[in-house]
Amino acid sequence: MRQIANFFTLYWCIYFPTCIAYNDAVSWFSSVDEAMTGIIVIYTFIMKSNGSLNKEPWKEFYQFIGILFFFTAYGLMFGRNVAGGVWLDFIQELRPYSIIYCTWILNPQFTKRQKKWMLGTMVITLFSWIYYHPQSTQYLETGVQAEFPVLGQLAICTGMSWYLFTEDNQKNKYIALALVLTGMLAPKFKFLGEVICFIYLIFFLNTRLNFKSPKTVWTIVVLMAVVLFVTWERFEVYYVTGFIDENAKMARPETYKTAILILKDYFPLGSGMGSFACNGAWRYYSPIYPEYGLDHIWGLDKDGGFICDAYYPTLAQFGIVGVILFVIFWKRRLKAFNEIEDMRYYRVVFMTFFCLAIEQTADSSWLSGKGMGYCMLLALCLNANKNLVNEDENEDENFDLRSENEKVEVNHVRDDYWQYHKKSIKSE
Repeated sequence: MRQIANFFTLYWCIYFPTCIAYNDAVSWFSSVDEAMTGIIVIYTFIMKSNGSLNKEPWKEFYQFIGILFFFTAYGLMFGRNVAGGVWLDFIQELRPYSIIYCTWILNPQFTKRQKKWMLGTMVITLFSWIYYHPQSTQYLETGVQAEFPVLGQLAICTGMSWYLFTEDNQKNKYIALALVLTGMLAPKFKFLGEVICFIYLIFFLNTRLNFKSPKTVWTIVVLMAVVLFVTWERFEVYYVTGFIDENAKMARPETYKTAILILKDYFPLGSGMGSFACNGAWRYYSPIYPEYGLDHIWGLDKDGGFICDAYYPTLAQFGIVGVILFVIFWKRRLKAFNEIEDMRYYRVVFMTFFCLAIEQTADSSWLSGKGMGYCMLLALCLNANKNLVNEDENEDENFDLRSENEKVEVNHVRDDYWQYHKKSIKSE
Protein backbone atom coordinates (compact mmCIF):
# COMPACT_ATOMS: atom_id res chain seq x y z
CA MET A 1 0.00 0.00 0.00
CA ARG A 2 2.79 2.44 0.91
CA GLN A 3 4.66 1.67 -2.32
CA ILE A 4 1.59 2.49 -4.41
CA ALA A 5 0.95 5.71 -2.48
CA ASN A 6 4.60 6.77 -2.95
CA PHE A 7 4.39 6.04 -6.68
CA PHE A 8 1.15 7.94 -7.08
CA THR A 9 2.36 10.94 -5.06
CA LEU A 10 5.34 11.30 -7.37
CA TYR A 11 3.11 10.69 -10.41
CA TRP A 12 0.70 13.41 -9.25
CA CYS A 13 3.49 15.92 -8.56
CA ILE A 14 4.99 15.39 -12.03
CA TYR A 15 1.65 15.44 -13.82
CA PHE A 16 0.28 18.89 -12.99
CA PRO A 17 3.27 21.01 -14.06
CA THR A 18 4.08 18.96 -17.16
CA CYS A 19 0.72 17.81 -18.55
CA ILE A 20 -1.44 20.85 -17.79
CA ALA A 21 0.49 23.99 -16.95
CA TYR A 22 3.52 23.90 -19.24
CA ASN A 23 2.65 21.16 -21.71
CA ASP A 24 2.37 23.60 -24.62
CA ALA A 25 5.05 26.02 -23.47
CA VAL A 26 7.95 23.56 -23.06
CA SER A 27 8.61 21.55 -26.22
CA TRP A 28 9.99 18.45 -24.51
CA PHE A 29 6.81 18.24 -22.39
CA SER A 30 4.67 17.71 -25.52
CA SER A 31 4.63 13.89 -25.30
CA VAL A 32 4.89 13.52 -21.53
CA ASP A 33 1.15 12.77 -21.17
CA GLU A 34 1.48 9.76 -23.50
CA ALA A 35 4.51 8.60 -21.53
CA MET A 36 2.68 8.98 -18.21
CA THR A 37 -0.31 7.05 -19.55
CA GLY A 38 2.03 4.20 -20.51
CA ILE A 39 3.78 4.33 -17.12
CA ILE A 40 0.60 4.03 -15.06
CA VAL A 41 -0.77 1.19 -17.24
CA ILE A 42 2.50 -0.78 -16.99
CA TYR A 43 2.78 -0.12 -13.24
CA THR A 44 -0.80 -1.30 -12.69
CA PHE A 45 -0.09 -4.62 -14.40
CA ILE A 46 3.21 -5.00 -12.50
CA MET A 47 1.35 -4.52 -9.20
CA LYS A 48 -1.49 -6.85 -10.18
CA SER A 49 -0.74 -9.34 -7.40
CA ASN A 50 -0.59 -6.66 -4.68
CA GLY A 51 -3.18 -7.34 -2.00
CA SER A 52 -4.18 -3.70 -1.50
CA LEU A 53 -5.46 -3.30 -5.06
CA ASN A 54 -9.14 -2.93 -5.84
CA LYS A 55 -9.80 -6.03 -7.96
CA GLU A 56 -13.36 -5.07 -8.93
CA PRO A 57 -12.56 -2.85 -11.98
CA TRP A 58 -10.26 -5.38 -13.71
CA LYS A 59 -13.07 -7.11 -15.60
CA GLU A 60 -14.46 -3.86 -16.99
CA PHE A 61 -10.94 -2.65 -17.82
CA TYR A 62 -10.32 -5.76 -19.94
CA GLN A 63 -13.69 -5.26 -21.64
CA PHE A 64 -12.74 -1.68 -22.49
CA ILE A 65 -9.40 -2.80 -23.97
CA GLY A 66 -11.19 -5.41 -26.08
CA ILE A 67 -13.73 -2.85 -27.34
CA LEU A 68 -11.00 -0.33 -28.18
CA PHE A 69 -9.04 -2.91 -30.18
CA PHE A 70 -12.23 -3.88 -32.02
CA PHE A 71 -12.85 -0.27 -33.11
CA THR A 72 -9.17 0.10 -33.98
CA ALA A 73 -9.33 -2.96 -36.25
CA TYR A 74 -12.55 -1.65 -37.79
CA GLY A 75 -10.90 1.72 -38.43
CA LEU A 76 -7.86 0.12 -40.05
CA MET A 77 -9.97 -2.13 -42.32
CA PHE A 78 -13.05 -0.03 -43.09
CA GLY A 79 -12.40 3.45 -41.71
CA ARG A 80 -12.20 6.65 -43.75
CA ASN A 81 -8.75 7.77 -42.63
CA VAL A 82 -5.20 6.41 -42.95
CA ALA A 83 -3.60 4.08 -40.42
CA GLY A 84 -1.59 6.91 -38.84
CA GLY A 85 -4.79 8.73 -37.90
CA VAL A 86 -6.31 5.55 -36.48
CA TRP A 87 -3.31 4.78 -34.26
CA LEU A 88 -3.05 8.37 -33.05
CA ASP A 89 -6.71 8.25 -32.07
CA PHE A 90 -6.13 4.87 -30.39
CA ILE A 91 -3.54 6.47 -28.10
CA GLN A 92 -5.85 9.35 -27.26
CA GLU A 93 -8.91 7.20 -26.64
CA LEU A 94 -6.87 4.85 -24.45
CA ARG A 95 -5.71 7.68 -22.15
CA PRO A 96 -8.77 8.82 -20.14
CA TYR A 97 -10.28 5.38 -19.58
CA SER A 98 -6.91 3.86 -18.64
CA ILE A 99 -6.23 6.64 -16.14
CA ILE A 100 -9.64 6.05 -14.53
CA TYR A 101 -9.38 2.27 -14.43
CA CYS A 102 -5.72 2.17 -13.31
CA THR A 103 -6.19 4.75 -10.53
CA TRP A 104 -9.34 2.94 -9.47
CA ILE A 105 -7.49 -0.38 -9.37
CA LEU A 106 -4.33 0.93 -7.68
CA ASN A 107 -6.45 2.58 -4.98
CA PRO A 108 -3.72 4.85 -3.55
CA GLN A 109 -4.30 5.89 0.07
CA PHE A 110 -2.22 8.93 0.96
CA THR A 111 -0.71 10.05 4.24
CA LYS A 112 -1.14 13.63 5.44
CA ARG A 113 2.42 14.37 4.41
CA GLN A 114 1.87 13.04 0.89
CA LYS A 115 -1.31 15.11 0.56
CA LYS A 116 0.66 18.22 1.56
CA TRP A 117 3.27 17.48 -1.12
CA MET A 118 0.57 17.03 -3.75
CA LEU A 119 -1.33 20.17 -2.78
CA GLY A 120 1.90 22.17 -2.51
CA THR A 121 2.87 21.16 -6.03
CA MET A 122 -0.53 22.15 -7.39
CA VAL A 123 -0.65 25.54 -5.65
CA ILE A 124 2.90 26.42 -6.74
CA THR A 125 2.11 25.30 -10.30
CA LEU A 126 -1.08 27.39 -10.38
CA PHE A 127 0.50 30.62 -9.15
CA SER A 128 3.70 30.16 -11.15
CA TRP A 129 1.56 29.83 -14.29
CA ILE A 130 -0.21 33.10 -13.46
CA TYR A 131 3.14 34.78 -12.76
CA TYR A 132 4.63 33.67 -16.08
CA HIS A 133 1.49 34.67 -18.02
CA PRO A 134 0.99 38.33 -17.11
CA GLN A 135 -1.48 38.73 -19.96
CA SER A 136 -3.89 36.64 -17.85
CA THR A 137 -4.25 39.63 -15.48
CA GLN A 138 -4.51 42.31 -18.17
CA TYR A 139 -8.26 42.68 -17.59
CA LEU A 140 -7.50 44.31 -14.24
CA GLU A 141 -5.47 46.99 -16.03
CA THR A 142 -6.98 47.37 -19.51
CA GLY A 143 -10.49 45.94 -19.31
CA VAL A 144 -9.64 43.55 -22.16
CA GLN A 145 -10.04 39.97 -21.02
CA ALA A 146 -7.82 37.14 -22.24
CA GLU A 147 -9.01 33.53 -22.31
CA PHE A 148 -6.84 30.64 -21.12
CA PRO A 149 -8.50 27.22 -20.74
CA VAL A 150 -5.33 25.95 -19.04
CA LEU A 151 -5.79 28.39 -16.16
CA GLY A 152 -9.37 27.28 -15.60
CA GLN A 153 -8.42 23.59 -15.59
CA LEU A 154 -5.52 24.23 -13.19
CA ALA A 155 -7.69 26.33 -10.89
CA ILE A 156 -10.64 23.94 -10.72
CA CYS A 157 -8.44 20.86 -10.18
CA THR A 158 -6.43 22.63 -7.47
CA GLY A 159 -9.58 23.83 -5.70
CA MET A 160 -11.22 20.38 -5.78
CA SER A 161 -8.02 18.70 -4.57
CA TRP A 162 -7.65 21.20 -1.72
CA TYR A 163 -11.20 20.49 -0.57
CA LEU A 164 -10.72 16.71 -0.89
CA PHE A 165 -7.31 16.43 0.79
CA THR A 166 -7.87 18.77 3.75
CA GLU A 167 -10.13 18.74 6.79
CA ASP A 168 -13.78 19.35 5.96
CA ASN A 169 -14.46 22.77 7.49
CA GLN A 170 -15.59 26.23 6.36
CA LYS A 171 -12.06 27.61 6.24
CA ASN A 172 -10.88 25.00 3.76
CA LYS A 173 -14.04 25.41 1.69
CA TYR A 174 -13.30 29.12 1.27
CA ILE A 175 -9.62 28.44 0.47
CA ALA A 176 -10.74 25.93 -2.18
CA LEU A 177 -13.15 28.50 -3.62
CA ALA A 178 -10.41 31.16 -3.68
CA LEU A 179 -8.15 28.78 -5.62
CA VAL A 180 -10.96 28.06 -8.10
CA LEU A 181 -11.67 31.78 -8.57
CA THR A 182 -8.11 32.41 -9.78
CA GLY A 183 -9.41 30.92 -13.02
CA MET A 184 -11.62 34.01 -13.38
CA LEU A 185 -8.53 36.04 -14.29
CA ALA A 186 -8.77 34.71 -17.85
CA PRO A 187 -11.86 32.49 -18.07
CA LYS A 188 -13.31 30.57 -20.97
CA PHE A 189 -17.08 30.96 -21.00
CA LYS A 190 -17.67 27.37 -19.89
CA PHE A 191 -15.50 27.94 -16.81
CA LEU A 192 -18.15 30.32 -15.46
CA GLY A 193 -20.60 27.42 -15.44
CA GLU A 194 -18.10 25.26 -13.58
CA VAL A 195 -17.72 27.92 -10.88
CA ILE A 196 -21.51 27.97 -10.37
CA CYS A 197 -21.54 24.16 -10.01
CA PHE A 198 -18.60 24.28 -7.57
CA ILE A 199 -20.31 26.83 -5.31
CA TYR A 200 -23.56 24.86 -5.26
CA LEU A 201 -21.97 21.46 -4.61
CA ILE A 202 -19.46 22.55 -1.96
CA PHE A 203 -21.56 25.07 -0.04
CA PHE A 204 -25.20 24.06 -0.55
CA LEU A 205 -25.35 20.29 -1.15
CA ASN A 206 -25.73 18.63 2.25
CA THR A 207 -27.19 15.22 1.35
CA ARG A 208 -26.89 12.80 -1.53
CA LEU A 209 -29.07 13.53 -4.55
CA ASN A 210 -32.24 11.51 -5.03
CA PHE A 211 -32.74 11.65 -8.79
CA LYS A 212 -36.28 10.29 -8.43
CA SER A 213 -37.27 13.23 -6.24
CA PRO A 214 -39.06 16.20 -7.89
CA LYS A 215 -37.06 18.51 -5.62
CA THR A 216 -33.78 17.14 -7.01
CA VAL A 217 -35.04 17.46 -10.59
CA TRP A 218 -36.04 21.08 -10.02
CA THR A 219 -32.73 21.82 -8.34
CA ILE A 220 -30.84 20.49 -11.37
CA VAL A 221 -33.11 22.46 -13.74
CA VAL A 222 -32.49 25.70 -11.80
CA LEU A 223 -28.74 25.00 -11.68
CA MET A 224 -28.66 24.42 -15.45
CA ALA A 225 -30.66 27.61 -15.98
CA VAL A 226 -28.14 29.62 -13.94
CA VAL A 227 -25.24 28.05 -15.85
CA LEU A 228 -26.93 28.92 -19.16
CA PHE A 229 -27.58 32.47 -17.95
CA VAL A 230 -23.93 33.19 -17.12
CA THR A 231 -22.69 31.55 -20.34
CA TRP A 232 -25.52 32.64 -22.63
CA GLU A 233 -23.54 35.06 -24.79
CA ARG A 234 -21.28 32.37 -26.20
CA PHE A 235 -23.84 29.58 -25.93
CA GLU A 236 -26.28 31.54 -28.09
CA VAL A 237 -23.67 32.20 -30.76
CA TYR A 238 -22.49 28.59 -31.03
CA TYR A 239 -25.55 26.49 -30.24
CA VAL A 240 -28.53 28.64 -31.20
CA THR A 241 -27.59 31.01 -34.02
CA GLY A 242 -24.92 28.60 -35.25
CA PHE A 243 -27.49 25.82 -35.68
CA ILE A 244 -30.34 27.91 -37.02
CA ASP A 245 -28.55 30.30 -39.37
CA GLU A 246 -27.54 28.33 -42.47
CA ASN A 247 -25.42 31.24 -43.69
CA ALA A 248 -23.32 31.45 -40.52
CA LYS A 249 -21.25 28.31 -41.23
CA MET A 250 -19.22 28.39 -38.02
CA ALA A 251 -16.81 25.55 -37.32
CA ARG A 252 -18.19 24.24 -34.05
CA PRO A 253 -21.91 24.16 -34.96
CA GLU A 254 -21.10 22.61 -38.35
CA THR A 255 -19.07 19.92 -36.60
CA TYR A 256 -22.04 19.00 -34.42
CA LYS A 257 -24.45 18.97 -37.36
CA THR A 258 -22.10 16.83 -39.45
CA ALA A 259 -21.65 14.38 -36.57
CA ILE A 260 -25.39 13.64 -36.72
CA LEU A 261 -25.14 13.02 -40.46
CA ILE A 262 -22.16 10.66 -39.99
CA LEU A 263 -24.13 8.63 -37.42
CA LYS A 264 -26.84 8.21 -40.05
CA ASP A 265 -24.62 7.64 -43.11
CA TYR A 266 -22.14 5.28 -41.43
CA PHE A 267 -24.58 3.22 -39.39
CA PRO A 268 -23.94 1.39 -37.07
CA LEU A 269 -20.14 1.53 -36.42
CA GLY A 270 -19.31 5.02 -37.68
CA SER A 271 -16.66 6.34 -40.04
CA GLY A 272 -13.75 4.76 -38.18
CA MET A 273 -11.30 5.98 -35.55
CA GLY A 274 -9.19 8.99 -36.47
CA SER A 275 -11.66 10.18 -39.08
CA PHE A 276 -13.62 12.98 -37.41
CA ALA A 277 -13.27 15.75 -34.79
CA CYS A 278 -10.10 14.34 -33.26
CA ASN A 279 -6.36 14.93 -33.38
CA GLY A 280 -5.90 12.07 -35.85
CA ALA A 281 -8.35 13.72 -38.25
CA TRP A 282 -6.41 16.99 -37.93
CA ARG A 283 -2.85 15.66 -38.28
CA TYR A 284 -3.79 13.24 -41.08
CA TYR A 285 -6.48 15.41 -42.65
CA SER A 286 -9.51 13.18 -42.91
CA PRO A 287 -11.36 12.76 -46.25
CA ILE A 288 -14.59 13.11 -44.25
CA TYR A 289 -14.17 16.89 -44.28
CA PRO A 290 -14.17 17.33 -48.07
CA GLU A 291 -16.89 14.68 -48.30
CA TYR A 292 -19.28 16.83 -46.22
CA GLY A 293 -18.04 20.18 -47.56
CA LEU A 294 -16.36 21.14 -44.31
CA ASP A 295 -13.00 21.88 -45.94
CA HIS A 296 -14.32 25.29 -47.07
CA ILE A 297 -15.24 26.38 -43.54
CA TRP A 298 -12.67 28.45 -41.67
CA GLY A 299 -11.10 26.35 -38.92
CA LEU A 300 -12.13 23.04 -40.52
CA ASP A 301 -9.89 23.28 -43.57
CA LYS A 302 -6.55 21.48 -43.66
CA ASP A 303 -4.52 22.36 -40.54
CA GLY A 304 -7.58 24.22 -39.22
CA GLY A 305 -7.58 25.01 -35.53
CA PHE A 306 -11.15 23.87 -34.82
CA ILE A 307 -11.07 20.29 -36.15
CA CYS A 308 -10.67 18.77 -32.67
CA ASP A 309 -12.41 21.61 -30.81
CA ALA A 310 -15.14 19.63 -29.01
CA TYR A 311 -15.32 16.05 -27.77
CA TYR A 312 -18.96 15.01 -28.29
CA PRO A 313 -18.85 15.12 -32.13
CA THR A 314 -15.93 12.67 -31.92
CA LEU A 315 -18.43 9.94 -30.96
CA ALA A 316 -19.75 9.96 -34.53
CA GLN A 317 -16.69 8.04 -35.73
CA PHE A 318 -17.74 5.15 -33.44
CA GLY A 319 -21.29 5.11 -34.79
CA ILE A 320 -24.46 4.55 -32.82
CA VAL A 321 -22.84 1.49 -31.21
CA GLY A 322 -20.07 3.67 -29.80
CA VAL A 323 -22.56 6.25 -28.54
CA ILE A 324 -24.50 3.51 -26.71
CA LEU A 325 -21.28 2.15 -25.14
CA PHE A 326 -20.30 5.68 -24.06
CA VAL A 327 -23.71 6.15 -22.40
CA ILE A 328 -23.44 2.76 -20.66
CA PHE A 329 -20.00 3.68 -19.28
CA TRP A 330 -21.25 6.93 -17.74
CA LYS A 331 -24.50 5.38 -16.55
CA ARG A 332 -22.46 2.87 -14.54
CA ARG A 333 -20.26 5.64 -13.16
CA LEU A 334 -23.22 7.82 -12.16
CA LYS A 335 -24.78 4.91 -10.29
CA ALA A 336 -21.48 4.37 -8.43
CA PHE A 337 -21.13 8.11 -7.75
CA ASN A 338 -24.51 8.26 -6.09
CA GLU A 339 -23.58 5.41 -3.73
CA ILE A 340 -20.58 7.26 -2.23
CA GLU A 341 -21.22 7.81 1.48
CA ASP A 342 -18.54 10.38 2.36
CA MET A 343 -19.99 13.75 1.32
CA ARG A 344 -16.57 15.24 0.54
CA TYR A 345 -15.89 12.56 -2.05
CA TYR A 346 -19.52 12.73 -3.21
CA ARG A 347 -19.29 16.47 -3.89
CA VAL A 348 -15.93 16.22 -5.64
CA VAL A 349 -16.90 13.32 -7.89
CA PHE A 350 -20.02 15.13 -9.10
CA MET A 351 -18.04 18.34 -9.52
CA THR A 352 -15.54 16.40 -11.63
CA PHE A 353 -18.34 14.90 -13.70
CA PHE A 354 -19.95 18.31 -14.29
CA CYS A 355 -16.59 19.80 -15.31
CA LEU A 356 -16.07 17.07 -17.89
CA ALA A 357 -19.66 17.31 -19.13
CA ILE A 358 -19.50 21.09 -19.53
CA GLU A 359 -15.97 21.34 -20.95
CA GLN A 360 -16.42 18.73 -23.65
CA THR A 361 -19.13 20.79 -25.36
CA ALA A 362 -16.37 23.12 -26.56
CA ASP A 363 -13.12 21.35 -25.74
CA SER A 364 -11.42 17.99 -26.23
CA SER A 365 -9.46 17.88 -22.95
CA TRP A 366 -11.06 14.47 -22.20
CA LEU A 367 -8.72 13.02 -24.84
CA SER A 368 -5.67 15.11 -23.90
CA GLY A 369 -3.26 15.20 -20.99
CA LYS A 370 -5.20 18.10 -19.51
CA GLY A 371 -8.11 15.80 -18.72
CA MET A 372 -6.03 13.29 -16.77
CA GLY A 373 -6.38 15.28 -13.54
CA TYR A 374 -10.17 14.98 -13.69
CA CYS A 375 -9.83 11.24 -14.36
CA MET A 376 -7.57 10.70 -11.35
CA LEU A 377 -9.86 12.66 -9.01
CA LEU A 378 -12.87 10.75 -10.28
CA ALA A 379 -11.19 7.38 -9.67
CA LEU A 380 -10.00 8.33 -6.17
CA CYS A 381 -13.61 9.11 -5.29
CA LEU A 382 -14.82 5.76 -6.67
CA ASN A 383 -12.72 4.04 -3.99
CA ALA A 384 -14.19 6.11 -1.15
CA ASN A 385 -16.63 3.48 0.15
CA LYS A 386 -14.07 0.67 -0.05
CA ASN A 387 -11.52 2.69 1.91
CA LEU A 388 -14.15 3.76 4.45
CA VAL A 389 -14.88 0.08 5.17
CA ASN A 390 -11.14 -0.63 5.50
CA GLU A 391 -10.77 2.28 7.93
CA ASP A 392 -13.69 0.98 10.03
CA GLU A 393 -12.15 -2.51 10.10
CA ASN A 394 -8.77 -1.07 11.11
CA GLU A 395 -10.44 0.93 13.88
CA ASP A 396 -12.18 -2.24 15.12
CA GLU A 397 -8.87 -4.12 15.11
CA ASN A 398 -7.16 -1.27 16.94
CA PHE A 399 -10.01 -1.18 19.46
CA ASP A 400 -9.68 -4.93 20.07
CA LEU A 401 -5.92 -4.53 20.42
CA ARG A 402 -6.37 -1.69 22.90
CA SER A 403 -8.87 -3.78 24.83
CA GLU A 404 -6.39 -6.67 25.09
CA ASN A 405 -3.64 -4.29 26.17
CA GLU A 406 -5.91 -2.76 28.79
CA LYS A 407 -6.69 -6.26 30.13
CA VAL A 408 -2.99 -7.09 30.35
CA GLU A 409 -2.29 -3.77 32.06
CA VAL A 410 -5.07 -4.38 34.62
CA ASN A 411 -3.68 -7.86 35.34
CA HIS A 412 -0.19 -6.43 35.87
CA VAL A 413 -1.54 -3.82 38.28
CA ARG A 414 -3.51 -6.46 40.18
CA ASP A 415 -0.46 -8.76 40.42
CA ASP A 416 1.71 -5.88 41.61
CA TYR A 417 -0.89 -5.00 44.23
CA TRP A 418 -1.01 -8.57 45.63
CA GLN A 419 2.78 -8.83 45.70
CA TYR A 420 2.95 -5.58 47.65
CA HIS A 421 0.15 -6.71 49.97
CA LYS A 422 1.92 -10.04 50.72
CA LYS A 423 5.17 -8.24 51.53
CA SER A 424 3.30 -5.90 53.86
CA ILE A 425 1.74 -8.83 55.75
CA LYS A 426 5.14 -10.56 56.13
CA SER A 427 6.74 -7.40 57.45
CA GLU A 428 4.01 -7.07 60.04
